Amino acid sequence: MKKVLSIIIIFIVFIFIYFLQSNFFNWFNIAGIKPNLFIILSLFVGVFIGKTYGASIGILFGLLLDLFIGRKLGVNAIVLATAGFMRRNFYKKSFKRQ
Repeated sequence: MKKVLSIIIIFIVFIFIYFLQSNFFNWFNIAGIKPNLFIILSLFVGVFIGKTYGASIGILFGLLLDLFIGRKLGVNAIVLATAGFMRRNFYKKSFKRQ
């Protein structure tokens, strides 16, 4: 039950971030660079849930973004999956518990 609820919450957050990214962050940039909240979401899932979930959420959300945006299929999926997978490894190395 907890997995189903967490997946539903992650998809609701994805929809919220998509509308926020397409409406607000479309005109908001810092030195010509637009922030990408989807990378932050996949990093968050990778750190707190696990690297396999982070990578799978990254692939799924990346494919959805590629379908919505209309660019080449798979570019966002690779970037978000790598971010969700690698963050867990960096987190374990940088914060060792004693």
